[in-house]
Amino acid sequence: MKKAVIIGAGQTGRGFIAQILDDNDYEITFLDKNRKLIEKLNTENEYKIEYFGDARPARIMSEFQAFSIGSDEAILALEAADLVFVSVLANNIPDLIPLFQEAVRLRGENKLTIICCENGVNVKRPLVEARLDAVISEGIIFCTTLQPDKDKLDLLSQDYPELPVDGQVDGIFLDIKGMPIEMKFPELIQRKIYTYNFISAIVSYFGSYEGYEAYGEAANDPTVARFIERVVPIITEIVSKEFEVDYQEQLTFTRNAVEKFQNKDIYDTICRNAREAERKLSSHERLIVPLKLALKYHAPSRQIELVVASAIYYGFEYEALQVEDYFDFLKSELNDEQLIFRLRKMFEALCQKRKLSEIIDSFE
Repeated sequence: MKKAVIIGAGQTGRGFIAQILDDNDYEITFLDKNRKLIEKLNTENEYKIEYFGDARPARIMSEFQAFSIGSDEAILALEAADLVFVSVLANNIPDLIPLFQEAVRLRGENKLTIICCENGVNVKRPLVEARLDAVISEGIIFCTTLQPDKDKLDLLSQDYPELPVDGQVDGIFLDIKGMPIEMKFPELIQRKIYTYNFISAIVSYFGSYEGYEAYGEAANDPTVARFIERVVPIITEIVSKEFEVDYQEQLTFTRNAVEKFQNKDIYDTICRNAREAERKLSSHERLIVPLKLALKYHAPSRQIELVVASAIYYGFEYEALQVEDYFDFLKSELNDEQLIFRLRKMFEALCQKRKLSEIIDSFE
């Protein structure tokens, strides 16, 4: 039987990725640094995946192994694996380099194939820069998977059919139903980040400001929904121009994102989507790149600026973001004093706890 290792036994790893591998008759081994999670997996030996809106019958996942990262068993599993999937949040990927170095050493000429499945652009970079003698690719996660009860292994997932994988990597070969090879992967992942993840940021940071906990409720808030409708043509225009995609094709892509986020059957939380604001405000991420594209193509930028300001506010309020340091970063990144001035004013308005609708109207 073919063997797959999934590093990161969280929601995406043991939910979305694992079910595709199980459908393709892979023997699955989970690796995770959370020892309590590994113990629970080994004690219970199964968990259930249900689907939003009862889109399909629930399934029971069993017949897997689970080991702690750094254990002898983890190294042996990597040595024997046909495929390795990584779903640990992008910031944690560098921590895996020593583990992979040891696995590569033990495998000799039998190259390891690693697929990084994170929300981000070029998340495989740390592994590539470590010069691992391995085939290193990436996959795009469009599927939402949640753990409704933190004390249980059971999951709730969107019924999403595919995990596209970058096919431009030398040596990549996959014959897995549900994991199509995407030959224009860099463009697709960037379109995804600057469309889906940008609109998700609107829901997350505006929703947090308005006091929502449920993601779908925030996405359907009248003020938030109206704002999204104003943003849709802007994002569609700048992304279609940047990646030379037909406007109508990109509009459908953008509308699909909005439809997903406003589907109340797909239950998600604001806190899960809003976390790590500073990372999402970095130079190549979902907030700053759309702002740069709006400036590049002379598109309206005020709405995008307000989303950036709301993320800065969230980082300041909940994650100890050093605001002055971040504005210094923006000065060097954007080189536009008037824009920085507007962002400061927007941030100050949020700090004053003014009504969101008033803030939107005053700055648009």
